[in-house]
Amino acid sequence: MSARRDYTRRRTLTAPLVASAVWIFGVAFAPAAAQELQISHQFHAEYDSRGRAVQAFAAELKRRSPELRIMTHPQLSIGLTRDEQLTALQSGKLAFAVLPFFVASKTIPEFSLALLPGLVPDLAVARTLKNSLIHAEMQKIAAANGLRIVTWWWMRGGFALTAPRPITAEFVSGLTLQSCGLMQELLLNAGAHLGDEPASEVPMLLDMGELDGVAMPYEEFLALRLHEHTKFATFGGPSLITCFSPMLMSKKVWDSLSAEQRLATEDAAVASDNHFERAQEEVEATALRAFENTGVQVRSLTNEEFAGWLKLARETVWARYSQTSERTRDLLQTTIEMMFRCGP
Repeated sequence: MSARRDYTRRRTLTAPLVASAVWIFGVAFAPAAAQELQISHQFHAEYDSRGRAVQAFAAELKRRSPELRIMTHPQLSIGLTRDEQLTALQSGKLAFAVLPFFVASKTIPEFSLALLPGLVPDLAVARTLKNSLIHAEMQKIAAANGLRIVTWWWMRGGFALTAPRPITAEFVSGLTLQSCGLMQELLLNAGAHLGDEPASEVPMLLDMGELDGVAMPYEEFLALRLHEHTKFATFGGPSLITCFSPMLMSKKVWDSLSAEQRLATEDAAVASDNHFERAQEEVEATALRAFENTGVQVRSLTNEEFAGWLKLARETVWARYSQTSERTRDLLQTTIEMMFRCGP
C-alpha cells in the first residue's frame, strides 16, 4: 500500500471518531473557528416567552460572532432531563441552559436568594439588582459551581382563585393551592395545603374543586387559560411571586471563548434581557385583559395584604435562608440594605 493511500485511509477512519469525541467530551474542545454551542431548555420555542427570548439571544450572538454555530433545543429535545441540564453545564458538555432557579438552588443553596417571596416585588427592583453588588456576588457563587449567569430574566405572577376572598395568610389557611419555588413554603407557613400535580392538570383540578387556586407566574396564567377556570385574580402592585429563570452557561465553555466572543455573549444577553422584560409586561397585560373579558374579578394586593405576607415571609422563609450559612445571611442583609437605599 502506498504512503499516500495509507494516509488517506487513516484520515477517513479517524474523522468520525474525532467528531464523536467533540460531542462526548463537550463543546469546549471544538476548534475556536467552528465552535458549536448548544442551548437547551424545557419551554416551547414560540408559545413561552423564555423560548422566544432564547431565539432572540441566539440571533444576537450569531450576528455578533458569526464564527460561532448556535444550536437551540427547546422542550428538552437535546435528550437531557430538566435537572440533568445543570450537571451537563457544570461538566462543560452543554454550553447554555434556561433553568428555573429552584433547580440550581437544590445544590447551590445561596441561589435561593432569588426565590424569596416578596424580596423582588416588581420588575423595576429586579432591574435595580442587575449589575449590582448582589449580581456580582451571585456570579461569584455561580463560578465556584462551574456556572455563569448569562441573562437576567424575571417573571411576575399573582394569585388566581376559584372564589373572591381577602388575600391574607388568615384567609388562605385551609385552602389547597398550587405554586412553585419557595412560595410553596410561605403558603405552608400560612396554613394552606399544597397541590403537587403536573401543571397541565391544574385547570381540571380547579374545575373539580380539588384545587382552590394557584400562586404562579402570569406566563402560566395564559398558558393554562386560568381565566376560564377561576373567579378572582391579582394583577398589578407589589407581587409575592417574582420568579428568576435565567439562562445559565457552563464556566468551562465561557473560559474557552475569546475576549471578543465573551463580549458578544454579554451584548446578546443585554439585548435578550430587554426583549424578555418587554415580553413580561405584555404577558401581564394580555393575561389581565383575558381575565377582565371573561368577567373574573381582578385587583392588586392591598398594601396591608402585602405587608402581612412580607412579615410572615421574613419570619419564616427569609429567616431559614439567612440561617443556612454566614454567606446567605450576608447576601440577604446586603440585598435588603441596597433596596432600602434605592427606595421605591
